[in-house]
Amino acid sequence: MRSLALNFTLGFSGLVLLAGCMGSGDEPVSTAGSGSVVTPAEAPKDVECAKTTSNRKQAFFGDLHIHTKLSFDAYFFNSLNGPREAYRYAKGADGFLPAGDDPDTAKRKVNIGRPLDFAAVTEHAEQLGTFYNICQVQGNVPAGTNPACDVLGGFIRDNVSVFITGDVPLYLQLVTSAGSRVPSTRTWQDIQAIAEEENEPCKFTTFKGYEFSSNKGGQVLHRNVIFAGSTVPADVVSSIAPLPTNDNTNDEWGLFDKLKTECLDKNGCDVVTIPHSTNQSDGRFARTREVNTGLPLARNNATLTKEDAMLRNRLDRLMEIAQHKGVSECLTGFNKGLVGGEESGCGFEEWKTLCRGLPDDPAECARVCKGKASDPLFCQVNRLQGSKQSLHASQPCTSSSPGASSPNDCTAPLDYARNVIPEGMALKRKLGINPYQYGFIGSSDTHNGLAGRTDKTKFAQNPGHGGVLDDEPAEVLGRWECRPPALPTDSVTGFKPPVGTGSPNDPGNCQDRYFAAVASNFTPGGLAGVWARENTRKEIFAALKRRETFATSGSRMRIRTLASNKPFPADICERLGRGESPIEDGLVNGVPMGGTLEASKGGPYVVAYAIQDPGGDEPGIPLQKLELVKVWANGQQEIQQQLFTLQENRNAPTPGNRCEMDYKGPEQMCAVFQDKNFDPKLGASYYARALENTSCRWTTRMCAAKQVKCEALDKSNGVFPDSSGFAGYEGCCRISGEPGNFKGEFRFITQQERAWTSPIWVE
Repeated sequence: MRSLALNFTLGFSGLVLLAGCMGSGDEPVSTAGSGSVVTPAEAPKDVECAKTTSNRKQAFFGDLHIHTKLSFDAYFFNSLNGPREAYRYAKGADGFLPAGDDPDTAKRKVNIGRPLDFAAVTEHAEQLGTFYNICQVQGNVPAGTNPACDVLGGFIRDNVSVFITGDVPLYLQLVTSAGSRVPSTRTWQDIQAIAEEENEPCKFTTFKGYEFSSNKGGQVLHRNVIFAGSTVPADVVSSIAPLPTNDNTNDEWGLFDKLKTECLDKNGCDVVTIPHSTNQSDGRFARTREVNTGLPLARNNATLTKEDAMLRNRLDRLMEIAQHKGVSECLTGFNKGLVGGEESGCGFEEWKTLCRGLPDDPAECARVCKGKASDPLFCQVNRLQGSKQSLHASQPCTSSSPGASSPNDCTAPLDYARNVIPEGMALKRKLGINPYQYGFIGSSDTHNGLAGRTDKTKFAQNPGHGGVLDDEPAEVLGRWECRPPALPTDSVTGFKPPVGTGSPNDPGNCQDRYFAAVASNFTPGGLAGVWARENTRKEIFAALKRRETFATSGSRMRIRTLASNKPFPADICERLGRGESPIEDGLVNGVPMGGTLEASKGGPYVVAYAIQDPGGDEPGIPLQKLELVKVWANGQQEIQQQLFTLQENRNAPTPGNRCEMDYKGPEQMCAVFQDKNFDPKLGASYYARALENTSCRWTTRMCAAKQVKCEALDKSNGVFPDSSGFAGYEGCCRISGEPGNFKGEFRFITQQERAWTSPIWVE
């Protein structure tokens, strides 16, 4: 096995090397007194679109996290769509997906239904375009022509979990390291040219960008890099070192330094970075404070400095809290400092879970996870047979040091927005600058090159963001697997046997049989919302930079907040309902979401307004609840949080047994909140959250549409016989029992889609 792996590595590395031969920035946003945040392009004279005549802002929806065949992983997942197809799909053109055993042939046609307003193709900077250019000679030969590429692609598709967990064998690290040295400048220029050609001011906005994808030791430190306009650096910044290493100490600082010197310090170049998948950073996204200094370690593993805190604040303007790999708002069991007797409101699309069904689970798990088929999905990841633990089951991190985490694949409070926002406020007391002043967005993280495909009904009909990895029901919903034998890892190549022995459908001939969740924990992804006057690069980017943004879990709810030190006009909700912009119109002296309000005695007033998704092919789902989350650090620098219900429809309907919906309920919700317990010495931050009526999760919709009958499972092996018509849909059932008496119960999992505003800081 060792020689085969090494020969493959050397052969493919040679092919990679051969292919290589072929071919003034703004200062941190500030506030003055109780005025609005400083923002460019606010005056009407600056508008570009003929219909823009005032300061009134609109909600625009987009996707700033899109991978196509120019990304290393997406190329081997589907090999179909490029940046141009991604943008045109976002505009309303049909898109195509592969299916079956052929990753290179379009078999499924999909359509977004409702076009987006803006988008950015963000290919991985690492191996940018490398394998598309090698395997298809920059598009001059069909996919599948190069046999070495076919071998590598098959291996990657069979072992995709190693990329998710970061447990990548050494020889594959060598291949990707070699691939990273293939020049990417031409591909980066091609991506820019397509973005320019597909940009349609006032109708559809494109941004130039890429993804910086540090994944050393399985610690996900990914950031999307979005540029303001046409002026950008000559090439992308990659996180891959010349030789494989687990040391990511300076990865983000290296990115920030290069973006400063190559963009912010240049005339006409501006940029924001957007961390995402922080729920997979294993405690590394925001490192814990050291006892002796009260500050985290940062560059060179030394104490964070004020200068570096300013640099991070200047670039890291937003945080992607909802995407294909779960939600990073908060985690059940990590509700440190929760006060007021309120529930945490966490538990929505948790990628990792502390609720493992074990005696040492957090107490909150027992209140949420009842051992029923209707439990949230994160409660069910370890319900299955065998000793193999789900890759979603996690433990608290014991260290935030760079490199391999301890325990492996852990999670930490500061991986989640609810905790990192007040942590930044605590650090500001020490440094005078907040390094974690994040606005919120959502995006898809699609690897199909199909931007914004987050509609739950459409996704259930053609699920997946991973090409041929999730095109079959069993790949999407889950399947029986045999655990690989416990053979030693090859000390040279790091090779581990990828496939278990035996037959998964034969319990007597399957070593350590278990039911794998496969892609069922993925979500369709989220969307980015901005409040801006018009649909142009200048206006959308200005909204991103000033953090006047919101995130949705995929629907098109609109939500916004304003804060002031004085009471709002009595008709503030009516004005917001009419689409007015009270701050820009001079009616209110305060700040919108994303801004900072100077504290005063008496406590701030916050107004939160939300309106339901208007719907597309199907009606939009009404709102059920409007909430406000307050977070702060107390006098001992401890994180505190409190959740307030501002408005609630207690009679909201729930879906029927086959996911049929009753669309009754309020279209809009609005409320004004005054924080009479506000302490101006401590400050606080507030963000709003709107929840739709309960609906079926996309997996439930898929199973309900098939009308799966779990009682048809074969009792001997827990598999649907071919004659049932449900083969491959075993994941629709909560399976219990042993060989000979397996039984299934339909998993009727529901959830409430939601939207989050960026925080408002009151200091």
